[in-house]
Amino acid sequence: MSESPFVAFLDADDEWLPRKLERQVELLKQDPTLGLVCSLCLLSESGMESHDMLAGTGIPTTGKLFEHLVRNCFVFTPTVVVRRRCLEEVGLFNESLAVSEDFNLWLRIAARWKIALLPEVLAITHKRTGSLSARVSPEERLKNGITALEHVQSSCPGLSASESHALRDALADRHYFHGSFLLSAGAKGRSRRSLASALRLRHTHWRAFAKLGLSFLPARAFQSIAGLKAKLAYRPLSKDSSQFAPRDASSI
Repeated sequence: MSESPFVAFLDADDEWLPRKLERQVELLKQDPTLGLVCSLCLLSESGMESHDMLAGTGIPTTGKLFEHLVRNCFVFTPTVVVRRRCLEEVGLFNESLAVSEDFNLWLRIAARWKIALLPEVLAITHKRTGSLSARVSPEERLKNGITALEHVQSSCPGLSASESHALRDALADRHYFHGSFLLSAGAKGRSRRSLASALRLRHTHWRAFAKLGLSFLPARAFQSIAGLKAKLAYRPLSKDSSQFAPRDASSI
């Protein structure tokens, strides 16, 4: 219903900080090749006094940033101001997606337009129990992530060779995470299909090879390995310490 040349997004439970729109609209007016401007964001969780910073590392502040974005979503919805002409060109949110519809839109924009990241905090997003996104099951979230990237692949034929390669790698990882989740849930047949999809997209995905091999083990052997992996997920800080530091169990 709006007629402004720029569109910004603000959910009911998020916050904009002072000068947010001023800083971002200024950039959009200065550079007509920019389709979207975002910023750093703070995450506030219920019952937590401190805030976590939501930001990508090593991200250029402006340019064709599709490859960076597909590897690491550094665009957070309440920080976004987008040029209306850009939205009219790439289309709106894909409403068939329960989650990842915002990531899908940012990628479609980044595939065609330059985007800019202001390296300052201009918004706060609040994470609350019982929110709509929190009610999406883990498997549905994983499946939506795959669908979101597949939609980008089919709707953005003008990607460069390096951008297409980055998108395939990201899709391979999404299939791998889906297959790993299904394997841990005991759905071995479906897990193998997802892991095979990961390997079709990236033949050298050794973690997918490893999980595919594990899927053929008898249930008792698989449970023993899973138990060992859980134990290895923590290591002592020192020989005499009773404290343990978490490790990335998915890398084992």
